Amino acid sequence: MTLTLRDAFLDQAARTPDAHAVVHGGTVWTYRELELRAGRMARTLAERGAGPGTLVAVRLPRGPEPVAALLAVVLTGAGYVPLADDDPPDRCRHILDDCAAALLLAEHPSRDGRTLTPDEALAPARPFDAAPVRAGDPAYVIYTSGSSGRPKGVLVEQGALGAYLAQARARYDGLSGRTVLHSSLSFDMAVTSLWGPLVSGGAIHVLDLKAIASGTQPPPAASARPSFLKVTPSHLPLLGLLPDSCLPTGQLVIGGEALTGSALGPWRAAHPGVTVVNEYGPTEATVGCCAYTVRPGDAVDPGAVPIGRPFAGTRLYVLDADGEPVAVGGVGELHIAGDQLARGYLGRPRLTEERFVPDPFAADGSRMYRTGDLVRERPDGDLEYLGRADGQVRVSGYRIEPGEIEAVLRGHAGVRDCAVVAVGEADARRLVAYVVPDPDSPPGTAAPARHAAEALPPYMVPATFVTVPELPLTPNGKLDRDALPGPPAGDAGPGDRTPAETLLCELLARALGIPEIDADADFLTSGGTSITALKLVAGARRVGIRLELTTVLRERTVRRILAAQPDAASPLVEGVPE
Repeated sequence: MTLTLRDAFLDQAARTPDAHAVVHGGTVWTYRELELRAGRMARTLAERGAGPGTLVAVRLPRGPEPVAALLAVVLTGAGYVPLADDDPPDRCRHILDDCAAALLLAEHPSRDGRTLTPDEALAPARPFDAAPVRAGDPAYVIYTSGSSGRPKGVLVEQGALGAYLAQARARYDGLSGRTVLHSSLSFDMAVTSLWGPLVSGGAIHVLDLKAIASGTQPPPAASARPSFLKVTPSHLPLLGLLPDSCLPTGQLVIGGEALTGSALGPWRAAHPGVTVVNEYGPTEATVGCCAYTVRPGDAVDPGAVPIGRPFAGTRLYVLDADGEPVAVGGVGELHIAGDQLARGYLGRPRLTEERFVPDPFAADGSRMYRTGDLVRERPDGDLEYLGRADGQVRVSGYRIEPGEIEAVLRGHAGVRDCAVVAVGEADARRLVAYVVPDPDSPPGTAAPARHAAEALPPYMVPATFVTVPELPLTPNGKLDRDALPGPPAGDAGPGDRTPAETLLCELLARALGIPEIDADADFLTSGGTSITALKLVAGARRVGIRLELTTVLRERTVRRILAAQPDAASPLVEGVPE
């Protein structure tokens, strides 16, 4: 019988009370200490109405406190709703209203009647009688991009989460060692790194990998090297910038996007003894339900790495447009059935019925989820992911509906029409917005770009905005994506520069892999990514220019970056490092 998360954690804490559970900088909590702190908060939450069948939202900055806060919600039996700390206020308000969370655990106090800080929630250390948790009770709600212009919440039940964690514990023995938790808790990839260790006797090591790669934070000690790390394919270039103390010795699990052997090659060459797992699964099937394992010494072709075979308790069907099974080698839409299916979309019964349909191959009346992903079965029985059947895209591991971004942009007075597309491959994949301006509005894309940044999470803000007089259409009146102009490459001329700008331009050009770039050129429109920004920050620090990663990503041109940090280039070391 699969245990609920609450019971699995309490069972583990009873067996290893003195083992390390959470590590962040100089803070180390044992299982006993974590259980005590979470239990004190849980008592307050329970007194305020949290319990099985209710939802509690959590919005806290990176550190050990979110782990205790989420565990407190789990101990009450309630489901948790994780909010990203950098999400715009409007998005957070929408999610809170949409999920009707009974309570919110947040960093700052509020008099709204439902917000508590972790310190406010700390009750005296007394036991409380938690209500029984059933398999059908909510475990969490994670919001994904929605084509209607608003994010939609996927409700995962306790039984589905328990089934996934049982599989993770059985498959990933690295979870019993030290696991890096680095991604936002609002991204379901974090479920593995958050709860997997705590039901396996392992320790969570909370790290900001981008800050370490850029040199703004020191790396952990070599003795703290993890055994398990989960990333997206877009993170692979970032791993190349990190010291070994951040990299796994046992298992690297990759998910969230299509993985190719060529993208994986440099990592495997540098770390031949580490097992790599390509895990597939939409949020609607609880994190991951299918995997392909690449063991040390296994050969991997340069093309697509398979997504493998289903987890125990999961059934996968490759079906054609008529709902009939496709022959081996044929292309079809992947449908998922079994123990890990989510309940559906919170408050959206029609959408739930559209995507979660009766399973005609099961006699028990169960459902299957239509993923919208195109796959084919190889002769060896492994599945290969081929892409989306609809307009949904994946960028940096996030599943994004361009329609949500387009709806936000059309809400700006200066935008008459727009289209958002994803361009590039792997870590260079980025969003481009094509904007048809309103004729009565001031020219330029700065205002729509600011509007998008204020309304959308950072990963959904287009990297490039292109003004077009009209959107090209096909003969049947649909957007002709192939006829859209390519995004501008940016001005690569030298222009007028200060010595600091000249040096930084050289560093940025090197990070981009181009001969040169102008001080006023937007590095994102020139093909850059967040990994490019990390390389720039790290290279600049080696020559005495102390940049902040947030400044680079916000300002995006050398001249604006230095204007925003006027003291960054003093003292300046001459020369560009090799």
